[in-house]
Amino acid sequence: MADDTTIVDVFWRRVVENPQRTAVMYKVDGKYRSVSWSEHGDIVERLSAALIKYGVAAGTKIGILSQNRPHWTWADLGILSVGAVTVPVYPTLGGTEVSFVIDNSDVEVLFVENARQLEKLASPDAPRPEKLRLAIVIDGTPEVSESLIKIISWDQFLDQGKEYLAGNANEVKARRKIDDDEIATIVYTSGTTGLPKGAMLKHRNIFAVLKSMSTLVDFNEQDLALSFLPLAHVYERVGGQFLSIFVGIPFAYAESMEQVANNLQELHPTVLNAVPRFYEKAYARVQGQLRQMPPAQKAFVRWAIALGQRATKQKIESKVDTSILDQLYKAELRIAERLVFRKIRERFGGRLRMMTSGAAPLSNDVHIFFEAIGMPIVEGYGLTETCAPLACNKPSDNKFKTVGKPLPGVEVKLSEDGELLVRGPIVFAGYYKNEEATQKAFDGEWFKTGDIAKIDEQGYIQITDRKKDIIITAGGKHVAPQHLESLFKDEPLIAHVVAYGDKRKYITALITLNTDALEAFAKSKSVSYKDLKELTQNATVRKEVERIVHDKNQNIARFQRIKKFAVLDKELTIEDNELTPTLKVRRKQVTEKFLGILDALYEAEDLEAQQEHAEVEG
Repeated sequence: MADDTTIVDVFWRRVVENPQRTAVMYKVDGKYRSVSWSEHGDIVERLSAALIKYGVAAGTKIGILSQNRPHWTWADLGILSVGAVTVPVYPTLGGTEVSFVIDNSDVEVLFVENARQLEKLASPDAPRPEKLRLAIVIDGTPEVSESLIKIISWDQFLDQGKEYLAGNANEVKARRKIDDDEIATIVYTSGTTGLPKGAMLKHRNIFAVLKSMSTLVDFNEQDLALSFLPLAHVYERVGGQFLSIFVGIPFAYAESMEQVANNLQELHPTVLNAVPRFYEKAYARVQGQLRQMPPAQKAFVRWAIALGQRATKQKIESKVDTSILDQLYKAELRIAERLVFRKIRERFGGRLRMMTSGAAPLSNDVHIFFEAIGMPIVEGYGLTETCAPLACNKPSDNKFKTVGKPLPGVEVKLSEDGELLVRGPIVFAGYYKNEEATQKAFDGEWFKTGDIAKIDEQGYIQITDRKKDIIITAGGKHVAPQHLESLFKDEPLIAHVVAYGDKRKYITALITLNTDALEAFAKSKSVSYKDLKELTQNATVRKEVERIVHDKNQNIARFQRIKKFAVLDKELTIEDNELTPTLKVRRKQVTEKFLGILDALYEAEDLEAQQEHAEVEG
């Protein structure tokens, strides 16, 4: 381990030292199949050999356009093992965006999932990538007429790699020694605003993060990580795929986002990376199931959960000595654990001991719920430009409402306006072919995160908002929309709240509803409806949302309160370009898309103001 300086070094050492142990797991014909480190290495070696055969030199840009699957990891490791540069492309992007990323990054070779994804490059509205010359199709060999690039299947590519390897094994092996100062990957920011920028991450950036993260948790041979967040995002790729290699635990691929609940039951993982939206939906699902229970059972489960939450709050707020608290609730918590908490945990596989949350703030109420039932979540924080986490809580030192302390070797400070600045071995090398954006991203040696933060006396970081998202009302009041929106994250009925009001007299909001919770609410109130769109606009539903908004408004200053809101008739989605692949709201796109609805929330007020003005003038 002492001689390892890149994740490539670690990978090939695992192949040699643990050939028969499980490296990855994925679904084949309805059952999970285990792939040993030896088989894992054989596939990656063939891919490396095939890339060399096709003239891939060190530094060549190679794209991956696919959903999560073992082929994604094999391609990534094959690319890195020849000193080339991986360019992940989100499979949820449209043709124009896919072409932009591939063209802007100078991708020459592309691993693509299937014909449907490949067709995105043939879109008449999309620019044709100039340097792309070869596409390897993972599923099938599509018929592409008049193609300007060579297209072969995954199996053909592997076969060619095997042939090349037979006479060039030493060359293939020699290419694995990578200088840690070389660029490993160019990751394009998901872009909540504007065009995405390609962040260049070096091998040493990735290695520094992995080395620090591996010290935060004691991993063991019984651990198993389940992956469902997009590998195109640095959070799952570094904190999931690469970390699993670094610490030597199996890495399993969920079938899809929709199948995560079933896959948890099948695999019983111990480690899981997720975003707040996942935990919020899981919490809402538990609450929805609770409402369907018979009255006596419902009362008992609510008692148990309330007990656990009360004990957890007292523990994290240090109001009562832990030993006294254990004695105080010991008998009751034992009953709650046996009859309620354990059964809830079993629905998540029963073995989860390390769950992380990142990419957005986690609701404190949701956090406390999972802690109370014995499924602890640690919040972390980072950006694409910091190779994911720059700060993280530890299971043994988990401070709620914060994203933890900086990783070892990472320095942070606040600028005069409260922006979090960071420097250290995890900070990226700049944006690819965008020197202007690179210069704007730094203040001397310090990278400007764009996030407003607080740092307490113990060094814990609390992110309060995005600097660019701060709303300044017509009255000059500063409103942090993320703080306002986070107040609703513990409400099962509410999916998203998007606050609005820059240069306006007051704050308004767009609200979307959780489908499952909405249907359960309608059933409990005996509300009849034709379809979900109609249900979102139902008067009884509207009244319930008004109640929720009113309750939340009581906890904040008058100028921060949501005065008016509109309930949209659909949930926000990645496909409609309203959410990023990590389920963050694309604020600019959403407010522009529904600007007519937002304007209407101010029209009555503006009309009254005009009439008053006319009367004064008269």
